[in-house]
Amino acid sequence: MIGMLIAFGVVAFAAAYWAVVGSDTILIRDDNPRRVEAEARLVRGGLFTASEHALATSNVSSAGVVTRQYFDEAFYSALGYASLRYGVSGAEAAYNPLLRGDDQVLSFEETLTNLLMHRPITGADVMLSFDYDVQHAVYDALRGQTGAVVVLSATGEVLALVSLPTYDPNTLNQTWDTLISDPGNPFFNRVLQGRYQPGAALQTTLITAALLTDISIDTTYENASTSMIIDDLSLECAVRLPAIALTLRDAYAFACPTPAALLADALGATSIEAAIDTFRLEDMSTLMGFVPPDPTPLEALVDEATVIREALGQGALTVSPLTMALMAAAVVNDGNAPPPYTLLATRPTTDAQWITRPNVQPSLPLMTADTARQLQDLMRYAVANGAAQNAGRPNIDIGGHAALAYTGDTSLAWFIGFTTVEGGQGAAVAVVLENSADPGLAADIGGTALSAAHAALSSAARP
Repeated sequence: MIGMLIAFGVVAFAAAYWAVVGSDTILIRDDNPRRVEAEARLVRGGLFTASEHALATSNVSSAGVVTRQYFDEAFYSALGYASLRYGVSGAEAAYNPLLRGDDQVLSFEETLTNLLMHRPITGADVMLSFDYDVQHAVYDALRGQTGAVVVLSATGEVLALVSLPTYDPNTLNQTWDTLISDPGNPFFNRVLQGRYQPGAALQTTLITAALLTDISIDTTYENASTSMIIDDLSLECAVRLPAIALTLRDAYAFACPTPAALLADALGATSIEAAIDTFRLEDMSTLMGFVPPDPTPLEALVDEATVIREALGQGALTVSPLTMALMAAAVVNDGNAPPPYTLLATRPTTDAQWITRPNVQPSLPLMTADTARQLQDLMRYAVANGAAQNAGRPNIDIGGHAALAYTGDTSLAWFIGFTTVEGGQGAAVAVVLENSADPGLAADIGGTALSAAHAALSSAARP
């Protein structure tokens, strides 16, 4: 009898505790069936391009079962996934509160009515800055490669973002185990999280330092096209050339390492470190809301013992494609790096008007307008006469730089570039190809991206 009274006492105490003290705690537990049921019934808002192409929507069956549907494989790597089992990633994660409706302000009566009527929470639709045609052009050009491409407008809108290989978020639950063990790492967003050796792509930074210290780009270097040995690596020009003398302008156009090493020696560690700091290459820029790369602060990056290695992009410094695209964007934007963003507008329901979400982040001044315009001319020269010729397109102003980098036993092909559009508009691109020794291919992909961006900015009315 006493034992039964004790048991009833424990039950009564537990009921009182969970009803009064621990109610909030039990509500937030991941294994709370009511919370899981509410999550399963939640209707996420849709994701749309700037031209209102539907990229992802939520479908509700007659039984109230909600499924997320993705419509376009060209956007898979940018959108990520939203899964009751595996969570969210990509744009789905960046704008999760909006898409879930977490920012809704409901009255007590509305909240009570929704609970009594078992009405699911409905999130807002989100319009992204991705341009439908630019994204498709980039995806088609990059298809079959392992690498990344990001295209920015001169004002910072992300017009395209592609990382390959990728995956189909529609079949995530069925393929998860296969995907997480895939050696191609399809969940890894190479644009935002990739850390790559810049190699000769760092020469834009070196050239900037030369311009700022009044070193003439018409300075001639003998045997400029010969290979450069550093550690166990033999560094070559991006295009094989006979043993010839080159001006600094030509050496940059062909991304030749030997003149870059001589220039680095003349500049010294302090100037090179200052140039890297100026371009914020150690910051590993990211998009607001998106998963950032892991920070790896570097101390004393460049000193007298490492100056050549770091100047040639084969040292401790690693960069993301987004960081390199921002450098190119600063070049075309007269020295100011625009803050990258993807959120253009939201709407609370599908029959409502879009509400513009202006970007209020300030631009970052990286160089003077005069220096930026000198770099523009050098990059145009590299497209007209150098290793970046494959980026050229008829009747379109394109400048760029194609280069090689080496990491481990493999090489990377880089291209960064820009295009200008009437009315002061422009776009920038960064391309990186893993396990590739073909900077011409990287330049061709970059040219395709810039051509599509030029067409989009010339004709489309952006929200």
